[in-house]
Amino acid sequence: MFHVWNPDPVGHHQANLRALNPILAKVVWKAQADNPGHRFVIGSGKRNGRLQRMALVWGWSRMQNSPHQSGNAVDLWPLDQEGRVFFDRTAQNKFVFAMKKAAAELGVSIRWGGHFYGFRNSDRSHFELARP
Repeated sequence: MFHVWNPDPVGHHQANLRALNPILAKVVWKAQADNPGHRFVIGSGKRNGRLQRMALVWGWSRMQNSPHQSGNAVDLWPLDQEGRVFFDRTAQNKFVFAMKKAAAELGVSIRWGGHFYGFRNSDRSHFELARP
């Protein structure tokens, strides 16, 4: 499913980064710049209505109106040494820490999907801007 969703996550990373809310993009950029050994890409960033409906059908989302649609959410996918996407809890934990640290240093409040009720620890790739 991940390859259907984003067949070239490395190639699409910069375009996905540019499409995000600039505040969230700055957090992602800082997390990457400060942690070059923890490789990750944007697997899913800003979504149009078609992609959001697909996320609902696939069970990736439970919301009709996702913060992804406004560019206020991002799903980060870890890369292995060869640059291929792989979902490894240890790798994900590294960029969770990197994202939280970058957000704190920039004074940006974010929410991590690993803490979401009903998705607890299953939406480990998701980060969104916290609503005030």
